[in-house]
Parts: sequence; C-alpha cells; structure tokens
Amino acid sequence: MQKELPAEWVKTIKKHMNRLAAAECFGDFLKLGLGKPEQLAGYKNITYSLHVSPNARLILELNAAQDTILICNEIEVEGVSDYHGSKDNWYIP
Repeated sequence: MQKELPAEWVKTIKKHMNRLAAAECFGDFLKLGLGKPEQLAGYKNITYSLHVSPNARLILELNAAQDTILICNEIEVEGVSDYHGSKDNWYIP
C-alpha cells in the first residue's frame, strides 16, 4: 500500500482501520463521526465511505440489513476509490 499511495493517505487509512477495529460495532464508530462517514447509493449491499483525502475515499461494505447497521460488526474493506463524477477510479481495489 505504501508503494501505491501517498504517505498521508496510508497514515489516514491506518487510523481508520484502527478505529474500526477498536469499535465494538459500526454504530459505535458512526457516533464518533471520524472520517466523515457517509452511506453510498448505487451499490448492491450497504456501503459506506470514509474520507482519505478530498477526492479519495476508503470504501466499506457492511454485512448488515438497513435496520441492523448500528449493531453490525462485520465490515469488508473494498478499497480506496475516487467515486466523484462519472469515473470509477480505484487506487486500491
């Protein structure tokens, strides 16, 4: 990851990963509001993003239904992407 991304991005991603691991469930992480979490539309499963840089986001897929997001404790990291506009640019798929 350090070879493919800027050092600031790697540091931010590691912080997000540590905070996600420390949270007992996704609801605890959302309460902190760190990384400006936002739910993304247009994905098959429930998907959130966290800010890595102004245009890059860490994409997370939750193993939960819409009514169980707050108690979800299974999260799959999809990668780092720039999903703005019509492009789908994955830095790390």
